[in-house]
Amino acid sequence: MATIKDVAKLANVSIATVSAVINKDSGVKVSDKLTRKVEKAINELNYRPNRIARALSRKETLVLAYIVPSITNEFFPQLAKAVEDLAFKKGYGVYLCNTEGKVDRARYYLESLIENRVAGVITSLTWEIEEVNFIDHLQDENIPIVGMAGARTSKKIDTIIPDDMEGGRLAVRHLVEKGYRNIGFIGINDSQTTNERLKGYRQALVEAGLNYQEDFIKFCKSFRYEEVIAIVQKMISQNPEIDALFVYNDLMGSVIIDGLRQIGKKIPGDIALVGFDDSVASFTFPKLTTMSIPKSRMADLAMDILFKRINRDTTAPVHIKISPELIVRNTS
Repeated sequence: MATIKDVAKLANVSIATVSAVINKDSGVKVSDKLTRKVEKAINELNYRPNRIARALSRKETLVLAYIVPSITNEFFPQLAKAVEDLAFKKGYGVYLCNTEGKVDRARYYLESLIENRVAGVITSLTWEIEEVNFIDHLQDENIPIVGMAGARTSKKIDTIIPDDMEGGRLAVRHLVEKGYRNIGFIGINDSQTTNERLKGYRQALVEAGLNYQEDFIKFCKSFRYEEVIAIVQKMISQNPEIDALFVYNDLMGSVIIDGLRQIGKKIPGDIALVGFDDSVASFTFPKLTTMSIPKSRMADLAMDILFKRINRDTTAPVHIKISPELIVRNTS
């Protein structure tokens, strides 16, 4: 296998000149005559540059990182696949970092990614990411970072997020149009995403001339099966007039289907149900009506912006909201 030394010898130039021709973004100018000589030698020897060596010479690797708050929530693995597919086409690998919503894990990944000189990072701007000043530390090291998914944004970096408020509004408007009038909402405690989707829920009720009732709003501390089951069953027991539910996401919706079935409720005969994100909605029984977040489009935008930043684009950060789409299935 030919080496860079072999190319330099055949072209009768220095190794530095060959390196400059190969690394066109190095800033080193090489004459057209020498460039043609080097390119001819490369073709004759069928030389393939060592990508790792090239990357290390620029003090970065051909690896990206994607940071998620939960690998067990199917929404994030689906986004991760989209990110990895796009990275692979560009010749990059991807570290998948799962914080589990914990500060110590976020801090560990922060230090590890800086130490290993990743080329760029995509992350949801969850509270633990903010807690360890992830953005500031990466920017201090000149590592580009893009925020994707979640509800939080930052003026410091590019962000691509779902329009959670509009998604909540469209979900509840759908239920209203189907004739439901006593619509409840179940979300997650201390969640900016919940807050945005709840705003949309409230707006849809106002637009429909329906009363907002605090008793129809409940929050879970987690997605634990037992907790979600207990919340929805208690909610229906205390408010038997509820005829429809809009819930935080599909994972929660899949559990709520079980919880309602356990107390003899038919879906949608007794209670209709709408989820959010379209991650597992097509696998539930009955299949869940949901607000679909265009994951591939969101990943496309995030990766396009990230590679622009990797290539030293210094324009002002952009902030994009992606509109969710109603997917009507069998629960509404």
